[in-house]
Amino acid sequence: MPIGSFVGQYTGWRGPFWALAVLAALAAAFVGRFIPRTDQRAEVSVRAEIRALRQSRLWLALAAAVLIMGGVLATYTYITPLLTDRAGIPAGAVPLVLIVFGIGALGGTAIGGRWGDRRPMATTITAAAATALSLLALIPASSSRVTAVILVFLMALTGFTVNPVVTSLAVRLAGDAPTLTSALTTSAYNTGIAAGSLAAGRALDSSLGLTGPALVGAAFAALTLLPLIALALSNAADSSRIVAQHTAGAHTAEQQAANATMTSTR
Repeated sequence: MPIGSFVGQYTGWRGPFWALAVLAALAAAFVGRFIPRTDQRAEVSVRAEIRALRQSRLWLALAAAVLIMGGVLATYTYITPLLTDRAGIPAGAVPLVLIVFGIGALGGTAIGGRWGDRRPMATTITAAAATALSLLALIPASSSRVTAVILVFLMALTGFTVNPVVTSLAVRLAGDAPTLTSALTTSAYNTGIAAGSLAAGRALDSSLGLTGPALVGAAFAALTLLPLIALALSNAADSSRIVAQHTAGAHTAEQQAANATMTSTR
């Protein structure tokens, strides 16, 4: 999107659309060439898909998806007036700042994909907290061009670190019914974008002015911690229960072996 905005300034709005059409055709060719063919199709009933929605932990993951995307995009949607009127960045250079945002988002997605497999909850909680701090710091520090650009990069880097992990968690929690959950995760991100942008627009028109969207974004990102911490506590409780069951099973097996030994001795 940032690259498209930059190109559109020189080619008109049709230029990015033509570029997207070409890229989509290339993507289709690569998918057809490199994605392996398979005849195996998992048959999952609609009833099984709906049953997966009964899990409270799934809704915690979806809530995190709504809030983190609402926080980042609430600020991103109205970032131009903050950059031009407060930070003093020329309007023609704004697409370059948006490219910096895109680089941060790409890096965050890569980090989340790598670290999320090892420590999913620690990764998401840390990244969400860092996102809230970055957005909060943008309010007083946006009067400096360099600081504003750095914070725009950081909010994208940390915010988009959460996305792949939350998506993966939602699909895992769905078990054998991932199709509906995948669709709901995408819907959750778009719901967050809509809600965050609406709240940020109201804040922009209020007495908060240009810093209103960043404040709304920080609040959304901070609220993301609530479902993530609840999910982490739930997972920890499940792990403790599994350990206790294994320990009890081991003690039972040892007792049975001891009883068998005593019986054979007699």
